Amino acid sequence: MRSYQIALLFALVLIESSWGHLLSIGNVHPDLVLLAVISWTALRGATEGWIWAIIGGIGLDLLSNTPFGLSIISLLLVCLFVRVAHSRVYGTSLVLPLLLTFPMSVAYYALSMLFLTMAGYPVDWNATLLHIALPASLLNTVAMPVLFPLLRAVHRRTLLRVSI
Repeated sequence: MRSYQIALLFALVLIESSWGHLLSIGNVHPDLVLLAVISWTALRGATEGWIWAIIGGIGLDLLSNTPFGLSIISLLLVCLFVRVAHSRVYGTSLVLPLLLTFPMSVAYYALSMLFLTMAGYPVDWNATLLHIALPASLLNTVAMPVLFPLLRAVHRRTLLRVSI
């Protein structure tokens, strides 16, 4: 993983954690790290997607008030789901990540709620799904066409450097 990729991922963590409210619509903001993990897994495969999930998850967990590891585990499982879908369809177009964004966003929130419930935190599943998970998943789907071209450009630049 190149240093500018790590810098980009940490920038997304900081934007999501610190300035996410500036990007919010209603009560939700785009989950930039989740979108990056979906995109990078679709572009580079599971191994690099897992690295992004771990690093991005650590960043989110360090900057949030949720139990440490919640974001890491949820992002890793989403990465696994994306990998299964990616094994059936391959390419660097926006189509696969865009099709996966809504269901993977819902899965991310459902996994997070499940792990919070297992850890003993009170979770109102109906309200959280209705007022946070579904609207955030829609917003993530709208945000994916904005973020994916940036990540695809980083992907292509990295491939050019490796092949030279």
